[in-house]
Amino acid sequence: MSNYRDVTAMPSGVHEALWQMFLSGPIWDGDLVCKTSRKWLVEQGYAGKSSGFNFLTAQGVDLAVSVGMDRKKEKLNR
Repeated sequence: MSNYRDVTAMPSGVHEALWQMFLSGPIWDGDLVCKTSRKWLVEQGYAGKSSGFNFLTAQGVDLAVSVGMDRKKEKLNR
C-alpha cells in the first residue's frame, strides 16, 4: 500500500498524471498531461524520469493500486 495517507490532499492534476503513467507508462515528456503534477510525483518518490520518459516507481504503482486504478485499467482491457 501507499505511504501517502491523504489521497484527497494531492495537488490537482496529480490523479490524471498518475493514471496516465499507470495506464500507458512510460510516457514521453511531450505527451505528459501535466509536468507540474509529474514534478510532485517525482518529489514524493512516486515517479521517475529518464531519457525524456516518465514512469511510476514501485511506490507509485502501489499508490495507483491503492486508489483503484488497477481495477479501472482491468475494465478498460476487457
